[in-house]
Amino acid sequence: MSSDERSKIPNLMNIGSITSDMNMDYDTMVLDPVVNTQTFCRFVLDNRGFLNSFSRIQLAMEKTSANACGTVNDAIGQTSSFPAGIGVYSLIDRVALRIGTETVSEITDFQHWMAYKSMFIDNDINLERETYLTSRIMSHQLIYKGDDSGKQSNVNASGYGLGTKNEYLLNDDGVDGTLAIQEELQNKNHSEFSVSMADLVPWLRFNQLPLYMFGSTQIALEIHFTPLLSLNRQIGANVGGPLSERQAWTIDTTKTQFIADYIFYDNDLMARFASENADMNWTYTDYRLAKRSFTHTALASQQIVPIGGAGRLVNKVIGGLEFEFDQPDLSMLNTFQATCPGISGINNQVFTTNLVYNNNRLYPVDRTSPSVHFHDLVATEQNVPQITRQEYDRGGSLVAGSGVAGLIGGFDYNSATQSSAGGQGLEGTMFWQGYRLNRNERVDSKGIEMQIQYGGLDAGQYISRHYLELVRTANLRNGMFSTALA
Repeated sequence: MSSDERSKIPNLMNIGSITSDMNMDYDTMVLDPVVNTQTFCRFVLDNRGFLNSFSRIQLAMEKTSANACGTVNDAIGQTSSFPAGIGVYSLIDRVALRIGTETVSEITDFQHWMAYKSMFIDNDINLERETYLTSRIMSHQLIYKGDDSGKQSNVNASGYGLGTKNEYLLNDDGVDGTLAIQEELQNKNHSEFSVSMADLVPWLRFNQLPLYMFGSTQIALEIHFTPLLSLNRQIGANVGGPLSERQAWTIDTTKTQFIADYIFYDNDLMARFASENADMNWTYTDYRLAKRSFTHTALASQQIVPIGGAGRLVNKVIGGLEFEFDQPDLSMLNTFQATCPGISGINNQVFTTNLVYNNNRLYPVDRTSPSVHFHDLVATEQNVPQITRQEYDRGGSLVAGSGVAGLIGGFDYNSATQSSAGGQGLEGTMFWQGYRLNRNERVDSKGIEMQIQYGGLDAGQYISRHYLELVRTANLRNGMFSTALA
């Protein structure tokens, strides 16, 4: 084949690169898991066509006939919903894509990773799409106060609130009330939601797998779910009762399915593409987690936290601090949040941080200012989080409203106080940090060290998480697949 002919073969794998006049066929198949339990499921894909990266996995919950004690209590947990920030992703603890014996991508504590990534979803997309696909309800909107008669005003906005396409329920005196959650978003109605393959495997956000080129090599997606009795699955499961009395909500395994979209082009074009790309290489990113527990006392002084990365190319590091609630299901975000420093009077306490690798500090001067932290986060992602300043560092105006109707009604989710029972507030719950390594060099044998110090934290236990973005390579040669660290 001449070079001119080869140049006419498009890159069929790149999302959005196909010319408009190209014939394309879709074949949608519903795949059942080959392994399907309350804690794990495994899907095996058919080796044909290209996999649409935005194929989805369907998940649903159902209420069991008994709670953790084996007794029936229909009054508890019947109005539960998924955490506002990540929705149905709260069910997924770990996810991996395996091709043959190779692990292409694997993310541990996947729910917390999605808590971070979900901040960057546009408000309109969150409201119009994600609310119904994934049960995420973190779209922001202006909330208008009511008048003395309890009717909502169209001119007097009291602040920002969450938009769920339902009105806030006004109190008798016309002031802000509770946020109404749509019926279809509550687990009592056995609502079905779905998650995107491109979210589960970040590599696929920009590439479509040429399944037909893998020969007989097995391609499998593995999902590990949160434990059955974990309080991290939902919010509003009860109103403060002990775990043993809470209604058990299980995964409806009959609804766990892979809605796989296979893409096909002209047979001649696909054959030519396979022939011209018999030796195919990719460079992509994968993520590794380093986490460690601390007390609030320890974090009041500087901590040097080794987070790994030795001998690897690391693009960036994402970090956050989780407060360990005894009853996280009483919080709108559940446990999937990143805590900011406390407040003393009207002043924010300081979070001091830096990153050290290859015997150099990332920043010449330690970072302390919340505005600089936010700037670093934007620079790391090259994108602006769709959150309020209050949600980031407890600054700015309060989020309007006093609770969520039928879920944690009566609890003030503006509260900055975190307690072991569960912090209901949105204030200071999205204080994620971003560090972009800017030297384009391999990390030496000592690895990366993170320096952190938090002021004014509430008493209790905390979990520090840092996700390292690693550069990996993959190769597909005559149907044989391999992957390695770059």
